[in-house]
Amino acid sequence: MKQIPLHIHYDFLPSLARSDRDFDKKIRQMKAAEVSTLWLDCFLEGAWDSDPEDIYRLRQRLLGEGFEVQALNVPLGHGGQALDPSQPMKQSIREGWPCRVDAAGHPWPNTTCVNQQVIDDSRQVAQTVKELGFTRLFYDDDLRMGVWGPQVQGCFCDDCLRRFYRKYPAYDGMSREDILRGFDSDPALLDAWETVQCDSVMRFLEETTPEGLTPCFMIMHNGDRRHGLDVARMSQRFPDALIRVGEGHFGDDSFLHPLGCPAIERSIMTHLRLIGSVERACSESTTYPVGALSPENWIRKMRLEIQCGLRNIFLMSGTVFLTEPYWEALKKALPELKELALTTPLPELESLMPEDDFIWHL
Repeated sequence: MKQIPLHIHYDFLPSLARSDRDFDKKIRQMKAAEVSTLWLDCFLEGAWDSDPEDIYRLRQRLLGEGFEVQALNVPLGHGGQALDPSQPMKQSIREGWPCRVDAAGHPWPNTTCVNQQVIDDSRQVAQTVKELGFTRLFYDDDLRMGVWGPQVQGCFCDDCLRRFYRKYPAYDGMSREDILRGFDSDPALLDAWETVQCDSVMRFLEETTPEGLTPCFMIMHNGDRRHGLDVARMSQRFPDALIRVGEGHFGDDSFLHPLGCPAIERSIMTHLRLIGSVERACSESTTYPVGALSPENWIRKMRLEIQCGLRNIFLMSGTVFLTEPYWEALKKALPELKELALTTPLPELESLMPEDDFIWHL
């Protein structure tokens, strides 16, 4: 039986380390939990978290502590307040970065359509990340063209419509409403629309990544072509990328819902099949908002992730550092989790369910 040992990842804001007098203690907590790779949240929704020189100094310090240290960006906008629920939701992300537009012609707050300005700015950010010494850049799961849900989505702004008409002239002149209504009756229209939305995400990855920097990406829970995410295409184009599967269910209420664990399992398995690799897949072991998922259920979720075949466990906690009860729970559970990883057979990817077999519930 093939064995892959457990690998623990964690991300946090560089500004948290700079302002925390107890950061030495947090380093000890991460080491005790056997975190091996740290991802510094460098650039969030159009702005640097910290001055790049401060990020460089923190990276050097953490390298000296024995961690692998890489970068993470929140490149666009979630369509909601996914960073800090205590703060008001952004209406727009950055000057020159247009909001996506829905099928009714209305802008979605806290989203971004991928235009040339977004590409140019994001390329410069990635170049700076590379110059700071990072070799991998993880993009948070707002790198997509839709919000969570089973509906076919995408950006219906005038520029995106023009791109759609140019690539598929047979549909030139169709209104937003006609395109939306046509999804149910015209499979060719649906495929064409989804392809153009996926092209936007691929364009972002292709045109913003400097040579020598490997882009990694996080897939939204149940994310697929309906949201501009052609997971198989992304995986094939970037064969060295780590890919975080989409899980959701970051609070006790959602996780303990009768369909909670089956939905997590289905999303993991579907994305694993599309990625085509267990070694490159990461979990999303998150409590959000802070404390919403108890330490006990956080560990239960990791057990499920490992049983599904994940061996990269990615701890995430938004804009705050995980509190001591979580680190203590993980330290205590580590021997069991590591043994589970070495004794649980890996899934046969070709036998997993088709990609449209998701479970949707609120």
